[in-house]
Amino acid sequence: MQSSNSSQSNLLPHFRSSLEQFASSPSNFLILHTLPPPSEHQSQSSLKTLHLLDSSFNPPTRAHLRIALSALRSNTYPKPHRLLLLLATQNADKAPKPAAFEHRLAMMTLFAQDLLDEYSASPDKNASGDEGNRVGLAVDIGITKKPYYNDKAVAIEESRQYADENSDEQPQQVHLLGFDSLIRLLDRKYYPPEHTLAPLNPFFERHRVRVTRRSQDGTNWGSSNDQDRYLGALATGGAENVGGKREWAGRIELVEGEGEGVSSTKVRDGAGRKKWDEVEKLVGKRTREWIEKEGLYMVEEGKG
Repeated sequence: MQSSNSSQSNLLPHFRSSLEQFASSPSNFLILHTLPPPSEHQSQSSLKTLHLLDSSFNPPTRAHLRIALSALRSNTYPKPHRLLLLLATQNADKAPKPAAFEHRLAMMTLFAQDLLDEYSASPDKNASGDEGNRVGLAVDIGITKKPYYNDKAVAIEESRQYADENSDEQPQQVHLLGFDSLIRLLDRKYYPPEHTLAPLNPFFERHRVRVTRRSQDGTNWGSSNDQDRYLGALATGGAENVGGKREWAGRIELVEGEGEGVSSTKVRDGAGRKKWDEVEKLVGKRTREWIEKEGLYMVEEGKG
């Protein structure tokens, strides 16, 4: 599926049909689309790292783009690597509105095209030997029925979608989060019935988390120092009384964000007011064109 008008017109029926089939299937995870097509990128037989950007994508924004590109350009994680854009059809906190899931998946596809364009156009000069991997980068569009991070990780592994074709080994998952999502990940209210953090132990034994700091733009996440202290408290046993472990802090990388003030809420507000130049600055041209053409978020007019 390319970005031409004719192929874009096929996105909604394709994703609508896929969602219906997925809902009635026993599967908990499914890859719906891959960019570029499989014949154009490397085999996953040697895949070492699966970067996973899990969001409501309502809509995908330039903030999502920066989080993904920062991880892909990093030398912290072994290569070859791959990116999974993951949408949960059951969300722990958010109802599926105002954009339907098929629209979000379509925008995720357009977002992936923008990301691949920027990734290939701006090579990381500090990433030695990465040029071949850069050319072969693949981005998957996937869905899951699981609302919680630890269950999503298990569903992905159990699907065997990323297992090595020869050894059957699985790549390490690196979950890309904003600081607000880290707070939710470590909130015991999401882990009934005991409501402790013990269910996260297998997750942190196998996988890593890369967290982008949140800015002080009216949120409740505090200063950069406050965010450092939060992670420091985990490292010194501050969560042990609720089942957390000190060593988890060593599996969490806290990185600086690039740019400020981009949010899906601002996009929806701008679309509601038909401020398309403003929207494009927040999401990019392809996604802005889709939002305008499909009349998304018009009901958001006047809301911030």
